[in-house]
Amino acid sequence: MVSGRAACVVASNGAPDCKLGADLLCQSKGFKEGHSLDTDAFEKCSPLVYLPGHKRRPNDCKTENFVTRALCQ
Repeated sequence: MVSGRAACVVASNGAPDCKLGADLLCQSKGFKEGHSLDTDAFEKCSPLVYLPGHKRRPNDCKTENFVTRALCQ
């Protein structure tokens, strides 16, 4: 089991696919592949969102997902 931080890619249906992130996290620690155990997500927003009076639109923010712990082989 390893800890760190690796980005999850966005699948064609828009959902996060963390298999590649788990593999990259494990490879950075000298293993071949891995399976995600824990993930973290946060919202990344355009600076415009924080301006007074700005009405938030659907594309102003996006959610980014990361693998933070993986089981490696």
